[in-house]
Formats: sequence, structure tokens, C-alpha cells
Amino acid sequence: MNSADVFAQIETMGDLPSLPRTLLGIQNVASDERSSAEDLARVILEDQALTMRVLKVVNSALYQRREAERVRTVHRAVIVMGFETVRKLALGLSVFDMMSKLSRSPHLADIARHSLITAGLAQVLAEASGKVPPEEAFVAGLIHDIGKIVLIECSPPTMDLVQRDVAAGLSLLAAERRRFGITHDRAGRRLAVRWQLPEDLQNLIGDHHDIDPLAPPRRLDPALAVLVYANAIARFGDNGDQNGPDQRVLHHAVRCLAIPSSRHETLLAAMEREVVDLALRIGLEPSDLADYRKVINVEGSASVAPPQLTPEEIARRTANLLSLYQEIGRGVAEGRDGDELVAIILEGAIEFLGFERLVLLRADRLGRCFTPWQWAGSGSRELAEQIALPLRRESGALALAVIEKRMIHAPNARSEAYGGLIGDDLLAAARCAGFAVAPVRTPASVVGVLYADAGADGADVGAEQAKELAGLAAQIGLVCGMAAVET
Repeated sequence: MNSADVFAQIETMGDLPSLPRTLLGIQNVASDERSSAEDLARVILEDQALTMRVLKVVNSALYQRREAERVRTVHRAVIVMGFETVRKLALGLSVFDMMSKLSRSPHLADIARHSLITAGLAQVLAEASGKVPPEEAFVAGLIHDIGKIVLIECSPPTMDLVQRDVAAGLSLLAAERRRFGITHDRAGRRLAVRWQLPEDLQNLIGDHHDIDPLAPPRRLDPALAVLVYANAIARFGDNGDQNGPDQRVLHHAVRCLAIPSSRHETLLAAMEREVVDLALRIGLEPSDLADYRKVINVEGSASVAPPQLTPEEIARRTANLLSLYQEIGRGVAEGRDGDELVAIILEGAIEFLGFERLVLLRADRLGRCFTPWQWAGSGSRELAEQIALPLRRESGALALAVIEKRMIHAPNARSEAYGGLIGDDLLAAARCAGFAVAPVRTPASVVGVLYADAGADGADVGAEQAKELAGLAAQIGLVCGMAAVET
């Protein structure tokens, strides 16, 4: 494998039909001097998924600090944030989404997580420095590693060899050069040129490994500096040495970007909050960020990485849940009472999944509140009454599960990294290490939420537990849906 093979792969990727029509449309609008905010908004609106992502990011914590209003339309986003800002944001999200579709490699999840974390950190560093538009830094962080996708698509087995070399102690760039004859930053620049991304993004993608963060040049372009340091900080946690290179990188970043040293601690907290916020708004759960614990490695820092189960434990739980699902299926077929089947599901979660408390709440959309429905486990009845909160975003995870129709997993729930997203009233009532909430959905609507934790003094809730809870919530939705049909 050599660089010529990689360049040939880039030419192929440049012609892929997966290059979205939206991306081409955005480029055409940008190249036309007569284009207006309406033209850009119209192109983005043709892609519903992109429209939602643009609005979510524009309404993220970063922008809300600047604008009191909530931006509800793409056209308004262009007016508030500016034509060029929204153009680059849409480009970045399009390319990031493309990264997720171009490859089936198991390495892709790690690349996507690292890219998202880097984007969040770049955004915070840019804002703190005042030298780089934060939204542009975010886009650069999001797509800076597209060259890794090129190498993976060029030869997945060769990328496996790269990972083996890295595990043996070789640097990533040296391993790529050894196996591919080219590094991912150079491959990324070539693809960015092929896709006609803005020239400044081409340069950031291609140059982000040319700077040693521990020995930066005296004069360093601020945009490149933000990306270099965000990329380096995102890989914290390899050795846990509080006086090691990880911490020196952060000190260099603060000095290089002229950020007051007095802001060091607040900068760390802002980084944690921003990554979680962006993960949720782009469509990832914080628990999906497997390397999030590496973002900030300082004494007393918050980590939202959940505990992991062994393969044997997962297999045992899977078998038990399968038996439970079969019992529920038979009960539905036999016309058993719905409340009775729901009670069996809750007891199964206690027995098989290791939860101590489960609370099922009805979502009363007319009354805009939650009401207790069923519960299981010691202290669950009292908890059910305490977390029957208003159905509004301020109630945190319970309301988000209903409004956004998705499971919410909050390991290490007391962490400041969540920035209030999980709900202060909910956390005060539960007093737990961590929890999970899943929506109960029927074909017609979300009718409630299923909350679970390991008790006020129990262990945290792991990622596998949270996923299995979502499965049980789906079973409850099935039971409720059948009951609705019968009545």
C-alpha cells in the first residue's frame, strides 16, 4: 500500500453518490455572489435531518449565551449567525454525517467520538481566546480527521495493522506512513480539496499535525492553534500523571491563545459541559462517548464514562431478558391484564438487570405533568411521588425522554458536566449515583417514561443496563398499545 493507492481512493470517494446533494447545493450557493440568506436556507431545508441538526447546534449552549431568543427557522439562523457561519456549520455537519455513512469499519465510532469531543473543546477554546469564531472552530474540530476515513476505506486490513503498530508503541503518524505511505492529515487535505471545502478548512485539516503542542512556534495562526490544542486535549488520560504532558498541553494552550491563567479552572468546567451539550444536540448520548473520560484528566474532575459489563454478564442478562420477553409475548397473545404484564416487566428489571428502584410515570400532555403509574423496588413508591414533576424541559431527563422520544442515560449524575441538562429537581429527589430514563411509546404517542436506578446509596447505572431498560420500556409500550386497540 502506498500514497498512489490512497490518492486513487480519494478520486473514487470524490465521485461517490454519497456526496450529498445538499453539500453540493451549499457550495453552489456560496460560489454565487447573488446568493441570499433565503437561498442558503432553501438548500438546507431540502435535507430534513441537516435542518434539525443545524437548528439544534445553533440553539446549543454556546449560542444561547449570546442570543436570548430561540432560533426556530434556518432563515432566522442565517440572519442571527451570519451567512458564512451557517454555511460552514452546514458543511461541517454534512461532512460529519458523511463520515458516518462512508464506512462500516469498527474504527469509525472512535473517530466520530474523537471528532465530536475535539469540536466541543475547540469551540470553548475559541470562545475563551476571543480570536477565532467559535462556530468555525467547532466545524474544524468536527471534520479534522476525515483523512482517517480515507485510509480506512482504502484498506481496512491495513488500518488494522496501523492500530497494531500504535499498540506496540509507534506513533499514529509514523504507523500510517509505514503502512500507507501517507498520513491521515495529508489524505484529509486531498479529500477536502476534491470536495471543494473552503480553503481555510482544507488548511486546518492538512496542517493540524504539523504543530507540536508542547513546542509551538512563537507566531501561530489562532485558528490552527485552537484545533491543535483541542485535538491534543481530547486525548487526555493516557497516563494519569497530573504533571505529565497532558497538563503541560493545557498550559501551553492557555498561553498560546492568550487566555488568562485565572480562567484555567472555569475553562475545564466549560469544556466538560460543552461536550455533553453538543453530544446530545447532535444525536449522541454522553454514555456513547467511550473516551469522554479522557477529555479532562484533573483531580476531582467529573467523568461520565459508565461502568462496563463483562461478556459473560451480558450473555446471562440477555438470556434472562429473552425469557421475560417471551412471557410478555404470551401474555399479550392470551389477553392478560395490561397492568399485570407491566408489573411483571418491572419486577423482571429488578431481578435481572440489577436495578433497585423502577418508576413508571404517565406523561399527561394536557396537564403538562407526570403522574405515578407503577413502581417496583424498595423506596420506589416514595420516589414515584417525588419525581412526578412538570412536563417541561426544566424537569430534565424525564421531560427530554418524552419530548425528544429517546433514552436518556446519566451515569455519575451529580457531575457538573451535565450543566443542568438532567434536571436539578429529579437529581435532588433521587439522590443516586446515576440513572436511566426511557420513553414508553405506543404507535400513537409517547405515553410515559420508565425511570431506573440502583438506589440512593447504590452503584452507578451502566451503558448495557440503560440499553436493556429501553428494551423493557418498548415492551411496556407494546402492552399499552395492545390495550388501546382492545378498548
